[in-house]
Amino acid sequence: MNGAKRSEGLGIFAAVAFAVGNMIGAGVFVLSGIMIDLAGPSAVLSYLVCGVLVAFSGLSYAALASIFPEDGGGYLYARHMLGEYLGFLAGWSMYISQIVVTSFVLLGLGIYLNLLLGSNFDPRFGALAAIILLTALNLRGLSEAGKAEIVMVVTKVSILVVLAIFGMMQIKSADFVPFFVHGQKGVLEGMASIFFAYLGFQVVAMMGGEVKEASKNVPLATMASIGIVAAIYTGVVVALLSAKLPSYGSQSVFDAAVVLLGASGGAIVAFAAVVSTLSAANANIIGASRVVLEMASEGQVPGRFARLKRDQPANSIVLGSATTMLLVVYGSLNFIIDLTNVLVLITMFFVNVSAFKLVREERILPPEKSYFRIPMGGLFPAIGAVSCLLMLSAISPTTLGMGLFALLLGSILHHLEDTPGGRRTVEEIRELLGRG
Repeated sequence: MNGAKRSEGLGIFAAVAFAVGNMIGAGVFVLSGIMIDLAGPSAVLSYLVCGVLVAFSGLSYAALASIFPEDGGGYLYARHMLGEYLGFLAGWSMYISQIVVTSFVLLGLGIYLNLLLGSNFDPRFGALAAIILLTALNLRGLSEAGKAEIVMVVTKVSILVVLAIFGMMQIKSADFVPFFVHGQKGVLEGMASIFFAYLGFQVVAMMGGEVKEASKNVPLATMASIGIVAAIYTGVVVALLSAKLPSYGSQSVFDAAVVLLGASGGAIVAFAAVVSTLSAANANIIGASRVVLEMASEGQVPGRFARLKRDQPANSIVLGSATTMLLVVYGSLNFIIDLTNVLVLITMFFVNVSAFKLVREERILPPEKSYFRIPMGGLFPAIGAVSCLLMLSAISPTTLGMGLFALLLGSILHHLEDTPGGRRTVEEIRELLGRG
C-alpha cells in the first residue's frame, strides 16, 4: 500500500524505543508499589501472566502489521478485516485510551517530581506543565519528538536495570512468603489493573507508516518490546520486595531505591521516573496523532478534527491535550486506570478477532503476499480475544458504562457532516500519506 512509502525516518531501534518508552512509565514507577499492596509477592505473577496474555495479542498485531504496515494500528486492522464501523470503534477506543492514560502517566510525573525536588506541591501542577511542554513539542513535528524519545528511553531503562540487579542480589525466599496474601483473587485483580501498562507496544503499529521496512520491523519491534518490558517490570517488583518496605504505594520505587542504593540512588530513580513519564506521555501523544491521521484520511472523523500543522493533526493534538488536562484536574488514579483498561481492551478484542479472521480466511490475501504467520493458527488470537473479555468482566460496571459512553460520543463525531475546509484537510492528509 502506498502509505508505507512515507516511512523514511524510524529504524527498528527507534520503533522499539517508542514502544518501550510508552510502556515503561507510570506503569512501573507508580503501579508497582500499588500492585504489591494489592496482591503481595504474587504481584510478580500478575505481571508475568499479564505479559504472556498481552504477547498473544502482540502476535495478532505482528501478523496484521506485516500485511498493513501503514499508520493506524488496531484501527487499520479492524477496518480492513471487520468493516468500516467496527474499525472506527477500534480506532476511537485507541485514540481516547491514549489520551486517558497520558493523564495517569503525567500524574505519576507530578508525584516523582516532588520526590526529586524535595517539594510538596500538588502533583497536578507538574502534570499540567508537562502536557503543555509535550503538546508544543509534538506540534513541531515527529522527527524532533523521536530523537528526544530515544534519549529518554535509554536513560530510564539503564537506571531501572541497575535497581533490578541490586534487588535480585538481595532478595531472599522469605521475601515471597506468604505468596498469595489475598489469595488467587489478588493475582486476578492485579492483572485487571495492570493490563494497560503493557499495551504501549501498540504505538509501533499506530505509526507503522513512519517505520522503515515496516512489514518486517513492526512485528519484530512489537514482540521485542513486550519481552523487554516484562523483564523490567518483574525485576522492579523483585527489587521492591527485597527492600522490605513497611508499606507499599505510588512512590514505593523511590523508597526501595533509597533502601537499596542510598539517598543518591533515590534521587537518580526519581529523575528516571520524571524522564520515564515524560517519554511515555510523549509516545502516547504521537501514537494518538497517527491514528487520527489515518481515520481522517478515510473519512472516519471530520477533516477539521485533524487540521494539519507541520504535517501533524494539530486540532486533535490540542483537543486531546485539553481533555488530558481535565482528567488530571478532576480524575482519580483508580478511575483513570480502569477507564484506560476498558478502552484498550475493546481495541485489543477487535484486533484479536481481526487476526482470527485472517487466519481462518487466508485465501482473501493475494497468493504472493508474504507476512508474519501466527504459530498454531487461530489459537493465540482466540486466547487473546477471550482474555480481553475476561479482563473487561473484572472492571466495575460504572467504569464500563463510562467507556461505552465514550464510544457513543465518538459515534456521533463519526456521523457528523464535514465542512468544505475539513474536506480540503482530508485531501492534504491523503497527499501526506501518499494516497492523494
